[in-house]
Amino acid sequence: MKKTTAKQVMTYVLALGFVVLLAVYFLVYKSYNDKAAALEKSNVAKSQRVAELKVFYDNLDTYNKEIEQYQAQIAAWLDEFPADVKEEDIIVLALDTEKTAVVGYTNININGREALRTIPAATMQLAKMENLTQDVIFVERTVSYVNITDYFNLKKCVETINNSTNRLTISNITYSKNEETGELEGTIEVTFYSVRGTGKEYVPQDLKEYESGLANLFGTATVTEEPDSEEGAE
Repeated sequence: MKKTTAKQVMTYVLALGFVVLLAVYFLVYKSYNDKAAALEKSNVAKSQRVAELKVFYDNLDTYNKEIEQYQAQIAAWLDEFPADVKEEDIIVLALDTEKTAVVGYTNININGREALRTIPAATMQLAKMENLTQDVIFVERTVSYVNITDYFNLKKCVETINNSTNRLTISNITYSKNEETGELEGTIEVTFYSVRGTGKEYVPQDLKEYESGLANLFGTATVTEEPDSEEGAE
């Protein structure tokens, strides 16, 4: 039987010690270093985040004031829109134009209400608009005013519509000239806007100042005749 010398034993011990050292390095020391590096990297990211949050915190009062200003502005914008657009609002606009222009309406085509845009209640709550607990829905309603007039009074009619306090826009104007009478025959298309879900109530039209009768739906209008100086104007 071959004998193991003391030198060989020392060699085995050293080899075994080296193996154990490698095991300790890979299982403990390297794992610890990897975790330490990952932690340091994480700490750097967290430190950057803390610095960012500190900036927000230092400017918190300014941000809150700006948020309050935006909330007030949003509330003011929404308040400009009526809660609804009803048939009487559409008819009253025609009556208003008859007060300032010679225009004869042959037909008023009133379309239904169409949702233009919806802002979910959850979005309004995130914006801290706590009084808006329903979906805010912007609604449009398009109306075609078919009429007969002339160029001067058409301009007056358009001016009256543009000066209306209603939330509206002139979507389209289409006219043709009647060669026999010299009058303009056509349509002014107007789109009315309203907003639902704000808690605002519809305000009915005050019709006391408008004349009405059985023979003439629109009553007797006060018109502005074309001045002599405007004759032939483009």
